[in-house]
Amino acid sequence: MDVKIDSLIPFDLLRTDLEHVFSVVEKNGKVVLLKDNKPAYIVLKYDEKDIIADNVADKHANYTLQEAMKIVLSEVENKTMHASELADEIYKRRLYLQKNGKKAQYTQIRARCGHYPELFEALPGNYIKLKDGVE
Repeated sequence: MDVKIDSLIPFDLLRTDLEHVFSVVEKNGKVVLLKDNKPAYIVLKYDEKDIIADNVADKHANYTLQEAMKIVLSEVENKTMHASELADEIYKRRLYLQKNGKKAQYTQIRARCGHYPELFEALPGNYIKLKDGVE
């Protein structure tokens, strides 16, 4: 964690100059409160984007993309879906998310078929089929 030197503030300053403490938080995004010249607390500026990204990551199962593809395809008629619909369904159910929290693109799903030919069959028209006998 990078901390600017002016973000190191004695804990006692909370009692005497709270406004200054929060002005430093506003400026630098965080403050490290020191007790006996050692870091004791961190005060962070609220950032909704960080909170949302953390919550999204916490709420989805840790499936690989091919596992998520198997789950969804095993539940649909003919075990076949268009790659873009499959990507949408995987994202909607939060079975797999990229590290940045975004959904897998249909091109990524299509490519995964080539890496796992024992599981999936790529059909004309960008349809993906779970092979028979795979569950």
